[in-house]
Amino acid sequence: MITFMNLSPKNAASADCLRYALSLATFARRRRQQLGLTIERAAELAGMAYSEWCALESGRVPDELPVLHAVADTLESCYLWVSFWAEVSLYNQERLAAQGNLA
Repeated sequence: MITFMNLSPKNAASADCLRYALSLATFARRRRQQLGLTIERAAELAGMAYSEWCALESGRVPDELPVLHAVADTLESCYLWVSFWAEVSLYNQERLAAQGNLA
């Protein structure tokens, strides 16, 4: 798992990569908001700490399958979608790291 908070893309391709690196975070935030859930309530429903949910919406991809299942359940979403966005995020985070685009 790659945990990060500050990314600085060096070019347009890196900016696209950054957008995809945050796919799960973007999905989780938008879906939570659609459901009218606060971060506190989403974390509670998922059995996560508030800080863990904040990290999720900041780009951290959980590396434990039960956590991804809990996120999917909380967001009333299919696990396959959540795991898809998690894989897209991880792949692009690794690409950014390999290119030296993680700040």
